Amino acid sequence: MQDAPEEIQVRDREGSLLPEFVSAVTLALEEGRGEDVRALAGGIHDADLADLIELLRDEQRAELIKALGDDFNPGTLSELEEPVRDQVLEALPNEQVAEAVRELDSDDAVYLLENLEASEQSDILAKLPKGERAALQRSLEHPEDSAGRLMQTDYISVPSYWDVGQVIDYMRNEDDLPNDFTQIWVVDPAHHLVGRVPLDRLLRTKRPVTIDEITDRDLHQITAEEDQEEVALEFERYDLMSAPVVDDDGRMLGVVTVDDVMEVLQEEAEEDIHRLGGVGDESITDTVLRTTRNRFVWLLINLATAILASLVISLFDATIDQMVALAVLMPIVASMGGNAGTQSM
Repeated sequence: MQDAPEEIQVRDREGSLLPEFVSAVTLALEEGRGEDVRALAGGIHDADLADLIELLRDEQRAELIKALGDDFNPGTLSELEEPVRDQVLEALPNEQVAEAVRELDSDDAVYLLENLEASEQSDILAKLPKGERAALQRSLEHPEDSAGRLMQTDYISVPSYWDVGQVIDYMRNEDDLPNDFTQIWVVDPAHHLVGRVPLDRLLRTKRPVTIDEITDRDLHQITAEEDQEEVALEFERYDLMSAPVVDDDGRMLGVVTVDDVMEVLQEEAEEDIHRLGGVGDESITDTVLRTTRNRFVWLLINLATAILASLVISLFDATIDQMVALAVLMPIVASMGGNAGTQSM
């Protein structure tokens, strides 16, 4: 067996995966050198591994995940393009997908489950603990592209009559806390949202002080049915880092964070750019036939207008023969016209 290099650079200065790295992994897969594959790809970032998976052929993706074994981080699944992610999920046993869902944040878990077949979705949910299963099922009941799908259901909520010491002790003793959080949400006995306490304020306040005394009640709330694009615009408009999601009765359901909103803004920006350019939402996994079909109409229109322009020019052959300098200007006029049209859109 060939020795894998101890360390290999993954990306170049432009941020693209290095061809040498991709070639090394591909060669190790083709030769069945699982240990070398783990040495090369086992410790890289989820985003880097996702890009690597997207560059591989279908059969190589399954081989890579099998070779990585326990070194395959479930967080990679949420970084994949949707068509590739669906292919990877099909190659994974439902037990491994369920394990991935348990390790992911609730919003990423919903993103993973929402496009699966109903039978697969039910089978995976059945393998989860009862509490997690119920939370994910509630999130999946919300409309697609709504705040209810975008929110995280893992958050810390406490009653207003607790003191700071009780909250700190609760967080120290609780095993099932969110991985990252900056706010403590305050609720009443019926779980109606009352306010929030920033984590830094909690830590600077003396233990006997009640939560009610340090609660911010001026909140920007989001309803579960609100469209994700509108949520993103509200985050941008009001400079929010996180916002609570409530039902129609004001009961707290979850939290939307700025990292989730950034993904929505990126998706919406890509859709707008595609719309302006007259192209669809293409993926690196699309077939040549699908890509051609998406672009053919606009290319055909462009060809027709170019032929029309040529016919118009042919009507002025005599003028061009007398003033040859006009022919030099034609490509300049065409180029400027195209640029002006693109900018006006």
